[in-house]
Amino acid sequence: MHHWRTATQKILQFAYCSPLKPRSTLDNIQKLVHCGARTAAVNKVQRTIRYNSGSATGQYTGKQDMEPGVIAVIGTTGVGKSNLSIQLAKELDGEVINADALQVYKGLDIITNKMPIEERENIVHHLIDFLPMDREYSVLDFKADALDLIKQIHGRKHIPVIVGGTHYYIQSLLWRDTLLDTKKNPGMLSEAEQQEQISIHEKFLKESDTLTLYKKLQEVDPIMANKWHENDRRKITRSLQVYFETGQSQSDLIKKQHTVPDNERLRMPSCIFWVYSTQDVLNARLDARVDAMVKGGLFEEIKGMRANVGPDTDYERGIWQAIGYKEFDSYFTAVEEAIRDNRPTDTNELETLKAECTETMKTRTRQYAKRQVLWIRNKLLPLCREKDVKLFLLDATSLDTWKENVENVAVKIAKDFFAGNSLPAPESLNSYAKEMLTVQRDLDVVAALESWEKRECTICTEMQRIMHDKYAPQGSVEPIPPVIIHGPTSWEQHLRSKQHRKMRTCKAEMERDGPNWWYFKAQEYKKRKREGTLNSEAETVAFNHSNDNADNNESNSGHNSSDSEGSDNPRKMRRTDIAIEAAEPV
Repeated sequence: MHHWRTATQKILQFAYCSPLKPRSTLDNIQKLVHCGARTAAVNKVQRTIRYNSGSATGQYTGKQDMEPGVIAVIGTTGVGKSNLSIQLAKELDGEVINADALQVYKGLDIITNKMPIEERENIVHHLIDFLPMDREYSVLDFKADALDLIKQIHGRKHIPVIVGGTHYYIQSLLWRDTLLDTKKNPGMLSEAEQQEQISIHEKFLKESDTLTLYKKLQEVDPIMANKWHENDRRKITRSLQVYFETGQSQSDLIKKQHTVPDNERLRMPSCIFWVYSTQDVLNARLDARVDAMVKGGLFEEIKGMRANVGPDTDYERGIWQAIGYKEFDSYFTAVEEAIRDNRPTDTNELETLKAECTETMKTRTRQYAKRQVLWIRNKLLPLCREKDVKLFLLDATSLDTWKENVENVAVKIAKDFFAGNSLPAPESLNSYAKEMLTVQRDLDVVAALESWEKRECTICTEMQRIMHDKYAPQGSVEPIPPVIIHGPTSWEQHLRSKQHRKMRTCKAEMERDGPNWWYFKAQEYKKRKREGTLNSEAETVAFNHSNDNADNNESNSGHNSSDSEGSDNPRKMRRTDIAIEAAEPV
C-alpha cells in the first residue's frame, strides 16, 4: 500500500550519496514522505533525479536542456573575494578558478596578493601560481584554459567558482562576443613570408612615433581613430595590431561580433556575486594592506623581479604591471647607486624617498580599485541586464557582519540558483544594491562607436594659448594643441570640471577688463600674498611671474597696461598650467 514510500526512500538514499547534495531539498522530500504527501513528494523526487543525473554535471537548473552553470565572484582588490570563493566552494562542493591576471605567476605571492595556501582550506585552486615571470598570459589564454577546466570540473560533478579582479577575463569567459578573433587566414603565404610580415609590422609599431601610428590608423580604420586620443599610443597600437593580424579593421570586427544572436551570447548559466565595500572604508583597508606588504617581504620580491629584467622587458605587460614594482623604482635605483658608490643606505633621504614611494603605491592601489568598480558598472552590469543574468551585490563594508551580510546570503542564493528555486531581486539585498546596480551606459556598442565624436573646447583652447603666449620663455615657438574632449560623457564631465570653470571665468574677466586684466590680476595676487591667503604653491609661483611682469610694466610705462602686454617675462614658466592656476578669481 505504501510502496511509493519505499521507492521514494530508495531514491533518497541514492540522492544523499550523490556528489552534489542539495540537502535542504532532500530534507523537504523526507518530510513530505513521512507526512504522506504523495504528489508533492513525487514531484520533488523528479526534480532531485534531474539534479543528480541531468546534463554534464548532474545539477538541476530548472530546465532539463540548460547547460551546466558556474558561480563568479567579482569586486575590487582587497575586498574579500578570495574568502567568499572558498566559502562557496566548501558549501557547494566546488573548485576555484583564478581570474586574476597577475596571480598566474609563480612565486611573487605578496605583490600579487595571493591567498596563502594554508588559508585555502584544502579547496582545489586552478590557474594560479604556475607561470614564469618572463612569460605573458593573455585573456585568450585564460579563456581557453578556463573553458577546458570548467568541463573537467563539471565532469567531476563539482561546481566551478570563478574568482578574480581582472573582470574582462570573467567577461570573456561568460559571454561569447567580448573578444576579437585575431586569427588571420594565411591564404597563400608561406610560414617564412608570414614571419617576415609580422617582423615588419612589429618594427613599425615599436619604432614609429605616436603621430605616425595615429595617421596610419586614420587610413586603415577611421572610426577607431576618431574614438582614440591621438596621444593614446597603447590603444592606437592595439587597433593597428588587430588590423595587421586579421586584415580587417577593428571597427568592422566589432560590428560583426555584435551580430551574434542574443540567445547565443551567454555561454552558460551564471550567478555572479559582487563583493562591495564603500570607497572610504575600502581605502583604509587598502592603505593598511600596502603597509603590511612592505613589512611582509614586498621589497625582497621586487629585488628578485629587478634581477630578472631583460633588455626587451616591456613594463606595460605581464607581471611588470603589478602595482608596487614601478612605484618603488626610484627608491631601489637610489639604493643601488648608494651601494655602488659605497655610501650608506639608511640615510634620512632614502627613508623619505621610501615613504614617498609607499604613498604612491597606496594612491595607485586606490585608483585601481575605482577603475574596477567602473568596469563592473559600465561593462559587466549592462551585459547582465541584457541577458537577464543575476548579479548580486553583497555588502562587505563592515567585516564584523561578514557572515550574515556576505557569506550566508551568497551561499543561500547559490544553492537556490542550482536548485532552480526563485531568487531574490538583486536590488533588494541591501541599501547599496539599488544605487550601484543601476546601469550607467547604453549597451549598444556599435551605435555608440559610430556616433562617437570629438569636440574641441574653444574656451579652454583660447585661454591656454593666451596664457602660454604671456608666460612662455622668450623665443619659444612650441605650439599649444587644442583641447579635445572624447565622447559625450567626457564632454559633460569637462563642462563641470574646475579647470573649465576657471577658464570660463578668466575669459569673462578678460572681456570685461580688456588689456588691464593682467595688471589687475597681478595686484590681486600681491594683496593675497601680503595677507597670506594664496591657496597653493602653484599660485605662489604664478604670482611671482605676474608680479615680475607688473613691476617691470610699472617702472617702464607707468601702469600702461597696453605696454605690459608686450613686455618680456624675465623668468621662465615651468608649466603652462601654473599660469592657468593663477587665473583663478578670488
